[in-house]
Amino acid sequence: MKKHRRRVASGVSLSGQLPTGPARGTGSIRTDAGRYLQAAARDDAPAKFGSPPGEVDDTARRVWEVAFGLAVRRRFEPDAPLAEISRAVARSVHEHAAAALPMMDAEMLVRAALGETVPLAEIDPDVQVGVHLLLFASIADELALGDEELELLVAEAELG
Repeated sequence: MKKHRRRVASGVSLSGQLPTGPARGTGSIRTDAGRYLQAAARDDAPAKFGSPPGEVDDTARRVWEVAFGLAVRRRFEPDAPLAEISRAVARSVHEHAAAALPMMDAEMLVRAALGETVPLAEIDPDVQVGVHLLLFASIADELALGDEELELLVAEAELG
């Protein structure tokens, strides 16, 4: 699998690759990508701005995409009306206005997570990362996920 990495000035690298050996840190979240996602959901800086400061590999992107899909499917029924999705996305995008997420792209990513066939090929990978992280955070907040529930959701996403 080819790894796409986006480089930002800070030199930090985020991966969703599960470590070999014993779990690092506390709880069941085992990857840097999972810990970053948890920080985004808790509105901890710098995660609250969406894009992580450093390299992001495909495994991290995959963890975030899976977690986003899990959260979306908890929040919405598969046949949720488009108006309901649009309202929720608009609230989330406005809540994270500093990230300047394109509302239409965010809505399409939610609809795709619900199983709808929508055109995603032209959505910039960095926009996808921002949507996956920040809308995940908004949905986790809306669902009032406690620390344990959030940790279990992120750990499930790490297993992919």
